[in-house]
Amino acid sequence: MPGAAHDVTRLIGILTEIAGPDRTPPDVRLETPLTEGGLWLDSADLLEAVLACEAVFSVRLDPPALFADVSTLTVARLLAAVDDARRR
Repeated sequence: MPGAAHDVTRLIGILTEIAGPDRTPPDVRLETPLTEGGLWLDSADLLEAVLACEAVFSVRLDPPALFADVSTLTVARLLAAVDDARRR
């Protein structure tokens, strides 16, 4: 789906901008963790990512549900949360 690919590109752009060049791995994919071992986003960065996603994708996300287990938070999980919010 072209729209889905565009959403992935936009989301990765948001996340890599927040992480900055020093924390961004060379190849960010859907399975890239947002925290340790991936983009190394801390809690403030994750909140910034949620707010940016809400603005860019015109959705309302549920941070408590999204951050219930940040150790498993990936680009794909954040994208799925955006998609779920669109359906509500």
